[in-house]
Amino acid sequence: MDRESAAPSARRSRRTEGTRVGGRAERVVSAVLSATHEELGRVGYGALRVEDVAARSGVAKTTIYRRWPTKAELVAASLRAANEEQEPPDTGTLRGDLLAAVMGPVRMYQTPTGRGIVRMLQTERADPEVEAILRALRDRSRQVRRALVERGIARGELPAGVDTELLLDLIFGATHGRLVHRGEDVSEAYAAAAIDTVLAGARAGAARLPEAPRRP
Repeated sequence: MDRESAAPSARRSRRTEGTRVGGRAERVVSAVLSATHEELGRVGYGALRVEDVAARSGVAKTTIYRRWPTKAELVAASLRAANEEQEPPDTGTLRGDLLAAVMGPVRMYQTPTGRGIVRMLQTERADPEVEAILRALRDRSRQVRRALVERGIARGELPAGVDTELLLDLIFGATHGRLVHRGEDVSEAYAAAAIDTVLAGARAGAARLPEAPRRP
């Protein structure tokens, strides 16, 4: 396997991550990751070439390879950086937090670059490298969203014992499915209605999975 298509390393280092340095190095990293994000939206993962990222960013290809030895690492860093630009919401209410958590990615996906990334999700997720990148992003997003629900439970906005995973599946599964799988826009009104429906059910005691019966 060539170095552009090798799977991303499990170990993240300063050399490959490149987001904790300052001055010129920080500007180089920002330019490369931004250019990668734009190229990903334009051509998808399979057709993305480091040469085109270099041309768009104005950074030498050799410099890019020193920080991100494989295309998979470069794309993972780009998507991670775009994801981390969105701070975890803290609106003061669980409903507001969930609405912000839904609409942040939705607004990004509604940009030209974002629509290109949606097409990549629709057509290239069978690629093991793409799936590995997306799985890591999903895991991080899930942690942030889980913390929002747990904070809402601690504030008394939901009863204890609510199944957090079920609640998140219902809300984000609905909006993600509409946006990615059906290719339809998600309005704030739609997202709010989905959240209100799920929260109402959770407050009524519906968001609980029955315990598996014990074997005799």
